[in-house]
Amino acid sequence: MDVIGLLVTALGAIGVIVLVAAIALSPRARKDSTPSNIRNAGIERRSAVVRLAGWVGGIWATVAAAAAVYLVLTILLAPSVQITIPVQTFWPTLPAGATYEGTTAVREQGGFTNAQVTLTGLSFGARSAWALSQALWCLIPGAIAALVAIAASRLQRGEPFTPLLSRFTTVTAVIVALGGIVAQLSGDLAGTAAAAELLRWSGANYPDIPVFPDSSMSTWLPQPGSNVEIALWPLAAGLGLAALAAMFRHGGHLRRDTEGLV
Repeated sequence: MDVIGLLVTALGAIGVIVLVAAIALSPRARKDSTPSNIRNAGIERRSAVVRLAGWVGGIWATVAAAAAVYLVLTILLAPSVQITIPVQTFWPTLPAGATYEGTTAVREQGGFTNAQVTLTGLSFGARSAWALSQALWCLIPGAIAALVAIAASRLQRGEPFTPLLSRFTTVTAVIVALGGIVAQLSGDLAGTAAAAELLRWSGANYPDIPVFPDSSMSTWLPQPGSNVEIALWPLAAGLGLAALAAMFRHGGHLRRDTEGLV
């Protein structure tokens, strides 16, 4: 799991915890024998936390949507694009007899397998796939933040179990599950295409350089790599949100049944 995946999963987990805790502590979700003045003070504190969560979620969702639009326009329209490309394991080869000093570790094997580069002349297909990937990485946490904002709004109105909230939670689960997979695949495909466009050459012409071997250009340039993976964390996060949506639906049914008995 990459850093972005960890951040999105952490945000989703925090959002779910906040939602469940807020619903469990909402004044309509429980009854107790605490004196009214103490109970009212606790309700005020919880209401402040819910309001804060709603504001933070709304701002986060707005910023995420704006960032997604900005990234799409920048990647598609800017002359140059910053992108991560995969390469075959590469380590620069020094000429025979060359030495350097000052290092404390010695490389036994391995090398670089990816590089972050800024390219001009990148094809529209690679740009489009990269733009889709980066936009989705913004929209996925934005959808979770929007869910927190909507849930906070429902809680403030005393309606934690509404069809709107359960439906939006289901939509968020789909966005996280499918969006995470599509973002990973489109980003990997864009990077692979960009690596081929940058590093796959058909001929070379260079003068004799005595200190370097002239057997292959691979001495100086890495070879394009291919790295297409399917991340599993979006499915896990989506299933968690789907379970939360089911809990909201069940809570709504129980609430309607209870109101029918009163």
